[in-house]
Amino acid sequence: MTIDLEATGLSVRYGGNVAVDGVDLAVPTGRMVGMVGANGAGKSTLINALAGWSRGTPVVRGTVRLGGASMDGLSPHRRAAQGLVLVPEGKGIFSELTVMENLALVRPPADTTGRHLFSMEEIHELFPRLAERRHHKGGMLSGGERQMVAVSRALRAAPRVLLLDEPSAGLAPRLVYELLETMRKLVDRGLSLLLVEQNVRATLELVDELYLLERGKVVARGPAAAMKNDPRILEAYLGSLTA
Repeated sequence: MTIDLEATGLSVRYGGNVAVDGVDLAVPTGRMVGMVGANGAGKSTLINALAGWSRGTPVVRGTVRLGGASMDGLSPHRRAAQGLVLVPEGKGIFSELTVMENLALVRPPADTTGRHLFSMEEIHELFPRLAERRHHKGGMLSGGERQMVAVSRALRAAPRVLLLDEPSAGLAPRLVYELLETMRKLVDRGLSLLLVEQNVRATLELVDELYLLERGKVVARGPAAAMKNDPRILEAYLGSLTA
């Protein structure tokens, strides 16, 4: 099994506060890996560190490799240009631009070797609602539609690995499952994906492997089928419904 994205000993420190503490992580080619944990566990800090982006000026240690090539020291846009593409929490689309104008801001790279290129036709097949709303401005869209635009914009960048941070935030449960099922379809086509998510139940249904992050450390990891029965997952996140 080949590894598309690998982090070793990744740590993020803000002054005297350690947000991520020595995390080892691997995203195999064509697999969907989930990272779950409570608020404040360090999930978003971790995924942002992989992408080379952060709020403030933290001290970041450890190594990040994409397809075997080091990303250490590269800026966020250089990492994205190499195929490590982040969809940040909060969607982040331009409210005064139409759906089509938002998507047109991203142009696929000239060299797509090892990357996953998506045409506008394929984007509309994945998200038919965006075809219907293509001339509507971002500020007129629902939360689910804005998330579709944010994901589609990332796909237009021809990712090798897609990093998806809290896509369910602010969405109705039905839309959460629809979005994650669409992501699963992309993975089944060969895309490698790291999903950071608070909705543990939905994540477990769709990912291949799950990591549990607590206080900046990975405290459990394994195949999703096995992690469903991990006592820490059952007690803290699934509760009596699973029990």
